[in-house]
Amino acid sequence: MTSTERDGVRYFNCCICGEFFEGWGNNPDPAKNTLGEYFDEEDECCDACNNKVVIPARMKEMGL
Repeated sequence: MTSTERDGVRYFNCCICGEFFEGWGNNPDPAKNTLGEYFDEEDECCDACNNKVVIPARMKEMGL
């Protein structure tokens, strides 16, 4: 996971949208990247991508 520090605050790069976020990230599984591959285990996504991409993908896998 890519991160940077500014003014003593660590920011992380979302593996889905590429935007920087601070705080705790989310596991992107089972979402896939643009090549149709699963993300690496250490990758994390922001809350917005978790809500818009990851949770719907999990619900689809469960048949909901």
